[in-house]
Amino acid sequence: MQKPKTSFHLLRERCLAESTTEFLARGKSVIRCEHCQLAIYACICQWQPQLNSRSEFVLLLHRIEVFKPTNTGRLIADIFPAQTHAFCWSRTEPEQALLDLLHDENRQCFIVFPADTPEAKAKSRAVFTEIPDDEKIKTFILLDATWKQSGRMFHLSKWLENIPCVSLPEGVLRGYAVRKSHQDDYFSTAEAAALCLQMAGEQKNSDVLLDYFQLFNEHYLATRGCYPPVIGELHQRLIATNISPEKLS
Repeated sequence: MQKPKTSFHLLRERCLAESTTEFLARGKSVIRCEHCQLAIYACICQWQPQLNSRSEFVLLLHRIEVFKPTNTGRLIADIFPAQTHAFCWSRTEPEQALLDLLHDENRQCFIVFPADTPEAKAKSRAVFTEIPDDEKIKTFILLDATWKQSGRMFHLSKWLENIPCVSLPEGVLRGYAVRKSHQDDYFSTAEAAALCLQMAGEQKNSDVLLDYFQLFNEHYLATRGCYPPVIGELHQRLIATNISPEKLS
């Protein structure tokens, strides 16, 4: 059964249609699932949960990131399709739909970016260490790119200058097995979103996202190593999430 397309998949389709060159990732000969971009034998789609959140996310993607099978922003859109928006980053010409969302008076937007970096300090930007308890929709802007690219996106986006940063709490995270950062406070996009959910008081949603992130890691390593993934407790937890009548939020 074909899965509905999320905002990430619709953006990827649009970028593919506009692209004049083919993006050749490592393992380009692997036959992949069109939805999760993992090898067919390592597809995670049957364990994909879908939940609702009080928070919303804006995936602001570097154009190259849209094509990478290692991208973890797609995992957020998979789990929270109704609360995730995806856009390609532009230094000077952001989409009007993105600007409208950022200027929505019913939202409180935060940029998820380490506040102690030179880029953040140079902007003298307001930094939140707690999420305000009010009626506004908490909207987390995730710069979905490599660490170097995300710093450039943050520094050069004049249209983001009035939006405060959120300082993510230290937490026990499973860690990204596919791409590593040289700094301890730099997380994958999915990990950052999970910490945002913790800050917003959505611990169960955070836990499910981290479980799905860990599943992606295990199945991506299986794809890279050309071996079938081991089905275990993690898979069963995600299946239970899907069939549970409880609304996680």
